[in-house]
Amino acid sequence: MSSEAPAWSAPIPPAPSVPAPFPPVTFTGPVGDLVDLVQALSFCRDVPSVMAVVRMAARVLSGADGVTFVLRDGELCHYADEDAIGPLWKGRRFPLSTCISGWVMLNRQPAVIPDIYQDDRIPHDAYRPTFVKSLVMVPVRTDEPVAAIGAYWATVRMPKAEEVALLQAVAHSTAVALTNVQLYESLRAAVAESQARAEEAERANRAKSVFLAAISHDLRQPLQTMRLYHNMLSERAANGRAAVAPAAAGGAVFRPASANGLANALDRKLIAGMGEALSAGEELLRALLDVSVLDAGTVTANPQRFGLEAMVAGLVSAVRGDAEKAGVEIRLRAAAKAGPQAALEEADTDPVLLKCILRNLLTNAIRYTGRGGRVLVSTRRRGRSMLVQVWDTGVGISADQLDTVFEDFVQLSNPERDRTKGLGLGLGIVRRMARLLGTTVTVRSVPGRGSVFSVLVPCVPTAPAVGAPATRDSLRAFPRDGQRPAQRESDPRTILAVEDDALQRMALGAIIESWGYRVITAAGSDDALAAMRDAVRLPGLVISDFRLPGPLNGVQLVARLGNEVRRHLPGIIVTGDTDPARIQEASATGCVLIHKPYLPEVLRAAIEEAMRGEDEGGGRRDDQAGALDA
Repeated sequence: MSSEAPAWSAPIPPAPSVPAPFPPVTFTGPVGDLVDLVQALSFCRDVPSVMAVVRMAARVLSGADGVTFVLRDGELCHYADEDAIGPLWKGRRFPLSTCISGWVMLNRQPAVIPDIYQDDRIPHDAYRPTFVKSLVMVPVRTDEPVAAIGAYWATVRMPKAEEVALLQAVAHSTAVALTNVQLYESLRAAVAESQARAEEAERANRAKSVFLAAISHDLRQPLQTMRLYHNMLSERAANGRAAVAPAAAGGAVFRPASANGLANALDRKLIAGMGEALSAGEELLRALLDVSVLDAGTVTANPQRFGLEAMVAGLVSAVRGDAEKAGVEIRLRAAAKAGPQAALEEADTDPVLLKCILRNLLTNAIRYTGRGGRVLVSTRRRGRSMLVQVWDTGVGISADQLDTVFEDFVQLSNPERDRTKGLGLGLGIVRRMARLLGTTVTVRSVPGRGSVFSVLVPCVPTAPAVGAPATRDSLRAFPRDGQRPAQRESDPRTILAVEDDALQRMALGAIIESWGYRVITAAGSDDALAAMRDAVRLPGLVISDFRLPGPLNGVQLVARLGNEVRRHLPGIIVTGDTDPARIQEASATGCVLIHKPYLPEVLRAAIEEAMRGEDEGGGRRDDQAGALDA
């Protein structure tokens, strides 16, 4: 006997019968007319359309020779609409106390009058020019009448009870329709107000974007100038060196002066205090601008493929010095290199935004972990993504405050607003950037034991290289004609510094000269091209502001100068512009981008790295192009 289940041989039983729906009903006579009235009123969106429907329906239902629709207008009766065999009082207003429509609204009851000239409530003089001999007037909304409906006949007659009842039914339906109109108008007004607010917010955002574009550049300029001069004062105080005396601007070469020894204790204390205040101002400006730019919607994600493990390792190395100063041990635990949970080598997201997110998380972890504590950064695979986590053994966060920490200016352990503990904007910036990347930052914490912040990063396996690697040095693609002068000897210790702000140009030249380099300064792209053509020995590096007077910006100027001298010319672009497009433009030409305000040591490190790259191979590698964070 087979163990297989037998096939069904019996027919499938029919589905249980469902009771048939009610057959359609067609209403006729007065009831049908009332149903049609209710349906028509349900589509009305304003008072004039309600009046138009009601006056026609009331005349049909009552068989009257004329109908009026009267609106209460304060202490007046406004005869707003009518449908009659002859003219009545459309458009006119009468005191409530002098007409029958006012009487029914004041007394909240209908009036049935078989002979108008036998009733003292009727203003006879107003009726004599009309055809009216008898009438029925009913209030709309009996609890607090807002209108009245009048039916008129050209003969003296006693209106039937059915006619009066039908008119009252019309009045009740009208009351509902007028309430709906009022609600609809309120809704429409609310929508219009919401749209107006949205438009106003959009205008404000556009104005904010314009403001940010200006302040991002203009406010960073004086801060950067102060930072350069402060650095020179610090070096004088520390080394007993003289200030470097600048020569005339515009192609001038700076020469070191003799030593004079500015190094007493009070001077050093004042200079240190100035540096702290300047750092606080720079941090506040940077954070506020980051928040404002993100809220204005001017930043968009630019997904790229890059090495995630290398980025995380670089960030840990960058903050290790801060961790050591705070007495915090920081370690990196990378994902497995092989096996089913092997790390995915390339992230597929915006590297600039992700780097900002992770740097803020690392800074927070160090700041809120006490001396002797530990911070661990780990990466692990999660399907097609990599999970980056920052663990700390700090103060922790209570469960009811886990969402609050992502709000602006919230610092749970800083009620005294000590600026050395930050501004409380870091996690707010993290949340905004995570939204741009289409991901979230989650947090788990145990008060007194520590916290862990997690970011899920989309990744892809590294594709095998096909063919020869493409060069990033787009400067070599520039056309070369025979009109340019022959290649001249270059001096790797000479730097061309291009800056349109006179004070900052002077400070920039002086501080670079104090590091042992020769400096040629220029105020714009035209000045720089002229200085390059006149120079006997060509500079080995160009440092330029992004926005310059003249036809070229800083990136374009570096490319043009390299084309002029027929070789790769390394460039460093300094700018107050936070647009991610600046980073892309700088990277496309192999330039390093430094955001203002920057620390002088960041610029010095970039100069040394550029010079080292030239010494080793005469050109920047792909992994050297990009942005440096100050």
